[in-house]
Amino acid sequence: MAANIYPIFPGTPYVISASLTAATACTTRAPTATANLAAANIVALTGTSTNGRRIDKIQVQAASTSITAPTVAQVVGIWMWDGTTAYLIDEIVVAAVTPSTTAVAFVTSNSYTDLVLPAAFKLYMSTTITTTASTTALTVSVFGGDY
Repeated sequence: MAANIYPIFPGTPYVISASLTAATACTTRAPTATANLAAANIVALTGTSTNGRRIDKIQVQAASTSITAPTVAQVVGIWMWDGTTAYLIDEIVVAAVTPSTTAVAFVTSNSYTDLVLPAAFKLYMSTTITTTASTTALTVSVFGGDY
C-alpha cells in the first residue's frame, strides 16, 4: 500500500464554546478514568466526531456577569479523552486582569498545528480555581474542522 501523498482537508468547520461558570477546581493532572471525570471536576468541552476532528485553536475568555469583574490567576486544563480515560494534553494560563468599560477583559488562545482527534475522541476541560458566574467565569472555545 502506498503512502497518502495528497493533503486531506476538513470538510466542515467546527466551532464550539463551553462554560467554566461555577466550575469547581480540579486538583489532579493524572490520567482520569471516565467514571471519575465528574468527581475530578473535568467537564466535556467537545463532542465526538464521526471521522475525526482537527483542532486549530483553543481560546479562553473572561465571561463573568459583571463587566468590571477581574479574572483570577489560574490554569485551564485541556484533556483528551479516548473513550475510557482522559489525559491532560495542554494547560492554558489565565492571568488576573481587571477590565472596565474602557479596558478589555482577559482573553488568550493556544494554536495547534498537529492536534487531530480520532473519531470517537473528545476534549474535556478543567480549571484549578473554583469559578463563579459574577466574578471569575470563563468561556472556552474550540476552533477547527471535522473530516
